Amino acid sequence: MRPTLILLLGALLSAPSYANSVEWFEQNTPLTQAHQHLLNNNLPAMFTSLVELWQMDESKTLGTHLNALFMQSLELDCGKGLMTSSFPQWIKSVVVERADVQSPGRDAYRAVVEVTSTKRLDKVSLKKWVSKTISADDAMTSSQVKDGDSVDYVYTMRYNLNNWVPEGLYRIDITAENQDSWSSWLIFGKPKAKQTVRWVSKDHWVIEKNALLNRFCPLPKLDVSVFSYKDGKYEQLWNESYDSDYPKSLPDKSLPPGRYVLAVSMTHQRWQGSIIVEQTQTISKTYDVSLDE
Repeated sequence: MRPTLILLLGALLSAPSYANSVEWFEQNTPLTQAHQHLLNNNLPAMFTSLVELWQMDESKTLGTHLNALFMQSLELDCGKGLMTSSFPQWIKSVVVERADVQSPGRDAYRAVVEVTSTKRLDKVSLKKWVSKTISADDAMTSSQVKDGDSVDYVYTMRYNLNNWVPEGLYRIDITAENQDSWSSWLIFGKPKAKQTVRWVSKDHWVIEKNALLNRFCPLPKLDVSVFSYKDGKYEQLWNESYDSDYPKSLPDKSLPPGRYVLAVSMTHQRWQGSIIVEQTQTISKTYDVSLDE
């Protein structure tokens, strides 16, 4: 018996009432097709079946089951095979981030879509099925990056949210100024972060390992940053990223006396075909430096 089949047995048995029927797997429904495609390692077809299921299941009665099936598919190649359409030549990359920023007394949530393009863009949007705006508190910024003799345009669409971005079916739409466009379905699962960070003292944190890492995914990335706060704005004074050998405290820094903000982030990355999907947890707190330090 193949490993994939063994791993799927639990999901099959936890399905709704049709799983109790001897003929369940002989039925030709998007749900049975999704299971069959996954058993055959046909990830593009499985993804198409999942999109159909999310579109039909308005009551979300299958939400838990679909999430388990989707998360299982990521164990095969970290989502690289979930390809339904490739980028047009004018789009170089698309990164979608779900983030939770934890500071004393409050949590803040956001969703971010970053697009690198050879063309100037008119619109970047992320909507939940069916055509639901995920937040009215949004803003798009842009910058230019030199790429040899040419220039790339980087657009960042940020949505500030009241809660964690829920699982389900989403749609990415990108439109250039010349009205060329590209769209893609995007499925957000309900993953449990396999590594998280939490404070243990003023400038020390601990990395908790909650589950085994997916060997097909990049190692989680740890970012450590120090910010100052001046004139109502945060200014990054220092930043360092780590893919392994994660530190657990702030390296020795010659900071003048004052109050700063120390932020530590853990980012897990996967793919959905060509799209990079990130899940980020950030913990932040004030960091005071006195004269005797």
